[in-house]
Amino acid sequence: MKRTIKSIKVALLLSAPVLLSSCATIVAGGNPSITINGDVSEKVTITTEKETYPNVNLPAVVKVNRHHLDGQRIQITSDNYKFNDIVLEKAVNEWTFGNILLGGIIGWGIDLGTNCVSKPAQKNFTIQPIPKQQNDAVKGKDESESEK
Repeated sequence: MKRTIKSIKVALLLSAPVLLSSCATIVAGGNPSITINGDVSEKVTITTEKETYPNVNLPAVVKVNRHHLDGQRIQITSDNYKFNDIVLEKAVNEWTFGNILLGGIIGWGIDLGTNCVSKPAQKNFTIQPIPKQQNDAVKGKDESESEK
C-alpha cells in the first residue's frame, strides 16, 4: 500500500510539468521560424535579433525572437545587392484559446510568460534585390540634379 502511494506521488511529480504546461507553449514552444525567399544568385547574410546567418542561399529559414515579434527587423545584406528590411508583425496564436478552455488561468499565464500567445503574422517573405551599382548611380544623379 505504501509502495503504491509512493509510486503515485512519483508519477504526479514527474507529470507535473506536462500537466501545468499550456497548449500554446507545448505546440509553439521555442522561437518561431520564418522563410525568406528571393531571386538572388549570390549568398546573403541574414541578421535577426536571435542570430546571424552568414553566407546562406535563398530561400532560407531563420529563427526570430519570440519575445519581440512586433516591429522586429530582419536585415539582409550581400556584396552586390541592397535589400529593404523585413519588419515583423505579430498575430494571436490560436492555441491560446484552446488553452483558456482546457488549461484555465494557470495555462494561459504560462502562455503569457513564454509569449506563446503571439506568433509572426506572416511566415513567408519575398525580398527584392536592388543592385548596389544602380542605387549608387541613382544617388549620384540625384546629387548632381540638386546642385543645379
